[in-house]
Amino acid sequence: MGRGTAMLERTTTAALTARVAVLMPAYNPGPFINRSVESLVKNTHECDIYIIDDGSKIPITQILDDFPRTTVIRLEQNRGVVHARNVGLRAILRQPYEFVACLDADDISYPDRIAKQVEFLDSHPEIAVVGAWARFVEEASGRMVFIGRTPESPELVRKTMNYNTAVINSSSMIRASALKAVGLYSEKYPVAEDYELFRRIAQQFPVANIPSVLVDMRLSPGGLSLTRRRRQLFDRFRIQLKYFRPLEIGAWLGLVKTLALFLIPRAIITKFKSFRYRV
Repeated sequence: MGRGTAMLERTTTAALTARVAVLMPAYNPGPFINRSVESLVKNTHECDIYIIDDGSKIPITQILDDFPRTTVIRLEQNRGVVHARNVGLRAILRQPYEFVACLDADDISYPDRIAKQVEFLDSHPEIAVVGAWARFVEEASGRMVFIGRTPESPELVRKTMNYNTAVINSSSMIRASALKAVGLYSEKYPVAEDYELFRRIAQQFPVANIPSVLVDMRLSPGGLSLTRRRRQLFDRFRIQLKYFRPLEIGAWLGLVKTLALFLIPRAIITKFKSFRYRV
């Protein structure tokens, strides 16, 4: 097989009939992936789970418990999270799913997350993406560091997008029809691909958030490396330029804020968030 070939390693359901497919890219996730998948299996609304094994050193099927409604697609070589996400989306969009939910392999969905987001999208047919708030916790202790509170209304989401993504990727649920209309994640922005996709969708459709914590997200002790953080800010700046609206003051302020963040250490930003978003 050629470089990056995808292989279907495991599927536990012959006929997948849920309205929701969950996209979960993973690279060397360790045993924590079982907690992530279990949180989806225990949701009150059924969903099919697609795990994209991005060339992990130990194949994920060797560490994954036997869960129902779960499909594992393994890539021969590690190609990065954007490529893995798109492999999974192509597989999902070939099926008649209505919604695609996202969850990283070390995050946890609350039991009512899928049900609340499906109910919201059913009640708001004009909304293309709905996210939620997230509780950020320390990797080792599980202690809460802060709660990520994203704007609720489409208008506030659109304004916030001038500064950074207004949707937390692991909390998002996207209409399959919207993805078919705008396309998949762009590989031009390898560490800000979610921000670019949500801005692209928001150019054509309303995007919203449910003002409730529906996911837990782990923070590793070291956070982003300096090199990766600078690349993330660089990609964010490029995305801001791509969707720049010169008549909006927020567009200008967004550029200034991103440039300023190049000078501020990540640890200071995390402490600021802990203070600002404390319960």
